[in-house]
Amino acid sequence: MMLNRIIESAELSAGRFTFCLSSRFRGSPGGGKFGNKTGQSLEFVEHREYQPGDDIRHLDWSAVARSDKLAIKLFKEEITPHVDIFLDLSSSMSAFDVKFQALAALSAILKRTASNSGFSYDNWLVKDLCRKIEPNTLPVELWPAFSADYNDDSGKTICYRFPKVKRGGVRILISDLFWHIEPMSVLNRMADGSASVIIVQLVAKSDILPDIYGNMRVIDSESGDALELVCDEQILSEYTANFERHRQYWKKCCSKVGAIFNFVVAEDILDNYIPDELIRNEVLMVKG
Repeated sequence: MMLNRIIESAELSAGRFTFCLSSRFRGSPGGGKFGNKTGQSLEFVEHREYQPGDDIRHLDWSAVARSDKLAIKLFKEEITPHVDIFLDLSSSMSAFDVKFQALAALSAILKRTASNSGFSYDNWLVKDLCRKIEPNTLPVELWPAFSADYNDDSGKTICYRFPKVKRGGVRILISDLFWHIEPMSVLNRMADGSASVIIVQLVAKSDILPDIYGNMRVIDSESGDALELVCDEQILSEYTANFERHRQYWKKCCSKVGAIFNFVVAEDILDNYIPDELIRNEVLMVKG
């Protein structure tokens, strides 16, 4: 029941948000939602000579009168922006309750924001495969197999089992990014054929600075490997340095492919259900 209340609160908060993504779609100067092909919108592009099979309703009779040649009007193709939302469901995403709760909250926020923005969207649960939620309007609390229990590297799933998705859309990944796989491999796969890639690294405060001292038996939540160690200030210092190095490396790799990197702390999301980092990075905006 607690998770249902979190999702409900997140959806309520998301009623104020829209995406700031229109300008990132191909052929959309000024934020207009248009593609590069010709189509049926009202934005005129150019004339071209009539060819057999063309729709005679697009004949420009004034051009015919001027040149005695049949010419038709071409219009820009109007498109609906599309967003694919990928959710990492490897076991580390549930190592702390707050992290999985924040994952559910962010999922609800992005889903509602896509609807607010008039975007089409799909939600993907990433385990051994990327499974699409159908119908896409299904409430988050009713998603089948929505549990972070995959005991392997879901980054490899994105690299080697990436699903067939719409080209020219925005792709959003929410994960703690605690993967062994090279970030550029993941980013290049997600960026292929996309308008934009948005990475959301979601972590708990305990991921950033574990509150542990003394003799410890540390178990990898995904591989099950165990390590006996004495946790002291030096170990914690090395851990925090490695954590920050990993985060900065992902951020650097994102900049290389033009992806937008966001660092989100689970407790902050659950505090007010406002994804401040995504707003600062102009992924979302608050409606006036």
